Amino acid sequence: MKPRVLFRTHYQVDEPTYIGLLVKRCTSPVQSAYREVVAERLAVEIRARGKPFNVAAGGYAVDLARGLEVLTDQHVWSDRGHVVGLLAGVGEDDWEQELALTLPEKLLHFWLFLEADGAALLFLARRLVDSGRLGDSESSWNTVAREMFVSIFSDYLAITSTTTERVKLRTDIDRLKTKAYEGKSGAHKAFVHLQTLHRLGLVNRSSAATTRVYEWDVDGTTTGLMALLSAVPDVPTLETVIKNRSWVRVAAQVFGILEDQSTTDKLEEEGVGSLFANYYKRVSETSVPLVSLSTLMTAAQIHLLSGEPPILASYEDLLDMMEILRTAAPKDIRFHVDRRGQPAFVKLSNSICEALAGRDLRSRG
Repeated sequence: MKPRVLFRTHYQVDEPTYIGLLVKRCTSPVQSAYREVVAERLAVEIRARGKPFNVAAGGYAVDLARGLEVLTDQHVWSDRGHVVGLLAGVGEDDWEQELALTLPEKLLHFWLFLEADGAALLFLARRLVDSGRLGDSESSWNTVAREMFVSIFSDYLAITSTTTERVKLRTDIDRLKTKAYEGKSGAHKAFVHLQTLHRLGLVNRSSAATTRVYEWDVDGTTTGLMALLSAVPDVPTLETVIKNRSWVRVAAQVFGILEDQSTTDKLEEEGVGSLFANYYKRVSETSVPLVSLSTLMTAAQIHLLSGEPPILASYEDLLDMMEILRTAAPKDIRFHVDRRGQPAFVKLSNSICEALAGRDLRSRG
């Protein structure tokens, strides 16, 4: 079982916005590219927005995107990358303006980071709730980073049964306990997780004389951090949430969204069939041979939860809705299964896309 923590990170590459730029401006849904080429493209994009940025830092951003599994090893969009392509906004504004996230983008990055980096988010959330702040010096970041990895690897050691994985975790724990981080290493390892929590609106950031400081104020607007820890108190719960695809319910609690529970009738009223057709068309136009059901379902969940009124739709709710549509038009909607025999991809005919797209899809903000 792989610990859900992003390990290869850099203190200069810590903004969720990098992911949207990498996917939508620097990589392709179907054409592979060398890491150095993608890094150069990203550096050009960021410098064009008024921020100094070099190719070496761009390489760390590419590694971050691969860690989040939005890019494959060949730097092509994954199923998750297609969700980013559907929902992330990329403008031509000044860099500081690009960094702000809309609610759909916050939900998008919450999903990405919870599944790839959730153990780190939980550790840092607990530390912030306990102490109120993190930062003040390089040495403090080195201490925090080492304690974070030791804690996370220990948590996974307690629930991992595979001998090979247990040996690796024990080796990593022993190495971290005997060799401290030095210089900016701790900042490299800590900032991406905390800055993401900041952009999600869950912690505050202030500037100290020599380093960043992240703060949590129980009486302020950052109560979402407590909601996160309440919904996902530990690593075993995190693994259950991800296995059950219930991230969207956690997100509703974290962002304080007073959602309506979805039903088949409600999803029909919201024009989900039209939403499926719209997203399907946009993904299929990238020339991928098959469209992932996971891409369509996740994008729809984010769209519905960020709308007005917000609708909480589980993965199963939306898959059931797709099954209803398929039953009504079996020749026009076909599922392709994975190696376990579960529906994983979908193929829609042009005629059903046109028919579904013709239904009234209400604007949802």
